[in-house]
Amino acid sequence: MLNRDVFQKPPEEYRIPNDGVAKIAFPPPPGSLTETLADELRTFITDGEFGRGLLRILESFHTGLGHGSQKSVWISGFYGSGKSHLAKMLCALWTDQPFQSGAKPSSLLPEPSAELLAELRSLQIAGERHGGLHAAGGSLGSGSDDPKLATLGIVLQSVGLPLDFRAARVAFWLADEGILDAVRTRLGDRFETSIRNFVLSTAFHQAVLAEKPAIAANPRDLSDRLKADFPQPPEITVADLSSTVRRALLLHRKELPLTLVVLDEVQQFLKNDPDRILAIQDIAERFAADFDGRLLLVATGQQALNELQNLQKLLGRFQIRISLGEADMDAVIRKTVLRKSGPGRDNVQTMLNDRAGEISRQLSGSRVAHRAEDDADAVLDWPLLPSRRRVWERILRALDKSGMAGALRTQMAVALESSRLVADRPLGTAVPADFLYTRFADEAFAAGELPEETRARITKLLQGGTDEKLQARVLMLVYMLGLIQTDADFHGVRATADTIADLLIESLAAGGDVRGAVPKALAALEESGAVMQFDGVWRLQTKEAADWDAAYRAELRGIRANPAEVSSRRRTALDTALAEALKGLASVAQGRSAVARKLVRLGPTDKAPSEGLAVRIRNGWDETLKGVRDDIAAQSDTDPTIHLLIARSSTDADRLDEALQQRIAADIVLDRKGNPTTNEGEQAQKAMAARSSAAERTVKEVVEATVRDAEVILAGGSVQSGNYLKDRLYVAAQNALIRLFPNFDKADDAGW
Repeated sequence: MLNRDVFQKPPEEYRIPNDGVAKIAFPPPPGSLTETLADELRTFITDGEFGRGLLRILESFHTGLGHGSQKSVWISGFYGSGKSHLAKMLCALWTDQPFQSGAKPSSLLPEPSAELLAELRSLQIAGERHGGLHAAGGSLGSGSDDPKLATLGIVLQSVGLPLDFRAARVAFWLADEGILDAVRTRLGDRFETSIRNFVLSTAFHQAVLAEKPAIAANPRDLSDRLKADFPQPPEITVADLSSTVRRALLLHRKELPLTLVVLDEVQQFLKNDPDRILAIQDIAERFAADFDGRLLLVATGQQALNELQNLQKLLGRFQIRISLGEADMDAVIRKTVLRKSGPGRDNVQTMLNDRAGEISRQLSGSRVAHRAEDDADAVLDWPLLPSRRRVWERILRALDKSGMAGALRTQMAVALESSRLVADRPLGTAVPADFLYTRFADEAFAAGELPEETRARITKLLQGGTDEKLQARVLMLVYMLGLIQTDADFHGVRATADTIADLLIESLAAGGDVRGAVPKALAALEESGAVMQFDGVWRLQTKEAADWDAAYRAELRGIRANPAEVSSRRRTALDTALAEALKGLASVAQGRSAVARKLVRLGPTDKAPSEGLAVRIRNGWDETLKGVRDDIAAQSDTDPTIHLLIARSSTDADRLDEALQQRIAADIVLDRKGNPTTNEGEQAQKAMAARSSAAERTVKEVVEATVRDAEVILAGGSVQSGNYLKDRLYVAAQNALIRLFPNFDKADDAGW
């Protein structure tokens, strides 16, 4: 029996709809390929979090409809987890408009649950009672930079109006005059362009006057009237947004439809901009209150709202939260490209039982090794071994520098192509890990991520005999495993002979042959200067790489002997993190008269300012904080001084110092080496830059967490409370102002 015989649909016949990329533009533009949407629905897996998410959204909407107010929805997941796909399918299922074939979206779902079908049917019934159903969806990043205008544009386009606010007002005027549809028909494909240029467009003026001559004496008069009646509007308010959305949804309707508004890629659009975040917060609040429970807002983002401080401000507005993860992606792949037939599943299970010893042996001792819980999915994953697949996922993220390795479409494409690779091999032949190299080598080389010397050597070896071909495959894995060595202490996968052999084995019945051949291949590669061994781990060997590594280690030894430099860099990192955490809190307003009082950050011995509030920064590296707390407690409770204490955790302190040392050493090497002129040199430079970046990420992570937990204490020992450091400092400042100006309230007045 061959591998291809166990699939429900042979790998060579399977096609991935839309390449797995879900771009939301709903309703689909006229003339777009709706068959692609139909294919996406046919392969939309509604179990796991996808199905549960749909149910939660629909159930919440029905509840909100009865209460007259809706809870907004936030769908989160890493890049490529399928959040846009879920939102797009929700749009199609919401309206359930039939395709040209007559099939409705809900009828195309594979194996939907009875609960989901019941909720979708309830939605259709509710739509019949409440003015119909409407869905509007789009990406915020494709429109205006103003969240309100971007949201409005998505809704306007969904009802066939121009996304430009000013042009939309003209369209509403045409509707009031009873000629909107006639003018649109007369202009045809030119309607969008003409109405956006309504002041200057002769074609637009002629079409309007042809339908209603009484509006103006001639085109020039009409142009003057339009220019006067529809001036450039001021910045749109959230109230303008709400009223315009209502007007758009009521176009050609007597009653508001039950409306779904999907805003895709919201987190990317927000860019941690406080003004944009506030605007989205206001939009969600207004939509929930202004439409009698008939409008549901759904937004997507890569992270859950509680994972980032800025996004936490949206928690109260987006109360229905759907989180997608690796397990959901795996479920999609298993039920689509890797789906087995009934007899096929039985045959795979028998084979896996016979080869259980070999499978359990592979990658043993690492965190990615075969686990007992893998048995439940091993049949579904075949011909990908679960342990090998976990290595794949790590290599993919490092190898595909386009940032798409974790994307659903890439994972699906890799699963499909790898299945095709072994489809005509006997059942029991697994996909080897070096397959990844053949898929990504060209783009890795083009991006400068694969040394020319290594690529050329692999190409030459592949043209040789059996021994040379094995050397090429071993060299591929040495290269790819080198990409994930920065966190090898965590996952435990290193380029040892045993690991390389485990990942190269294809026939599970012949593992011993590969294990015997790999050490010989490594020895041949070492003799030719292609690889080198350090502490049992094999690495690519180029002259440039060796030179850069030696320089780094020399600098690292020097830095470790110079604690003063590390101490200085630590203070800078803490100061930077503190400034970021307190951004926007340079001063506080006192009383009803809102007198601004500056907050002045000082060191332990700096002179207190003549004006403003003193905020003394103390840290556990330079002082013993227990003694500092005792000193603060002994101070007068009328002293307005604020103390901000940054504690030193022994574990994090060692981690921080090690990362600082690594970053300093790497930066020195990068500076001294300058810009290399060879591909190998560029590769060595990138590896060193990656080392510096990794160290910088660790520094940033540790100092941000350390600063986030800082204590704020008033003189006398009063510890201030608050969820965030900025909140704690604000409370402390208000209390300190009472101490500094005890009689301020007697003269305080809003009129000052």
